[in-house]
Amino acid sequence: MKSIVWDFDDTIANSYPGIVSATQKSLRENFGISLSKDTIFKESKKTSVRRFVTELLEDQEDVDQAVKVFYATYYRYEKEYHDKITLIPHVLKELKYCDSKHYMQFIITHRDQSIYDLAKTLGIEHFFKEIISVEDGHKRKPDPEMLNYLIEKYGLNKDELWVIGDRQIDVDFGQSVGAHTILFNSEDVDFKYEHKVSDISEIEQII
Repeated sequence: MKSIVWDFDDTIANSYPGIVSATQKSLRENFGISLSKDTIFKESKKTSVRRFVTELLEDQEDVDQAVKVFYATYYRYEKEYHDKITLIPHVLKELKYCDSKHYMQFIITHRDQSIYDLAKTLGIEHFFKEIISVEDGHKRKPDPEMLNYLIEKYGLNKDELWVIGDRQIDVDFGQSVGAHTILFNSEDVDFKYEHKVSDISEIEQII
């Protein structure tokens, strides 16, 4: 049986406007760092918000504490955008398609436990066998720990496992266990990938 591991932010849901705005506000409010939303978006898409912010704050006396301060404010602002989060165009059609094919579907995300309420609010939670957040104590992508957890728990076949996400970190994540990968990104990228789509509806032609 085929199984699909979806990323959430900017793969299933259009949530980056809130993520970028919250990042911008927290950096400015706590550290006096002013960056454009475009810069934050591009840099955070290269790796992750956490890595981008950590590198940005590397001159702080206690970097770990500085990151904690950043996130305390970030989560407060990002939560204000939750009611504005919408599904990526055509993703509902693809979730239904995969469901009709009896593919086993999962979400693995760096988002905090807000993922569970968001999935319910968007009306998509029933498509997924399990939703996993790093807040549950798992190691962050691209460490294979969360994928290995699913593989062992559900007896997934790596040859029929697909990982779909919008960043290199998602591609690296899938490749770390030998899974197939699909990069959902309309921009030119400077890293290797197996498959790449600019419209999420294209995945059914690949899987």
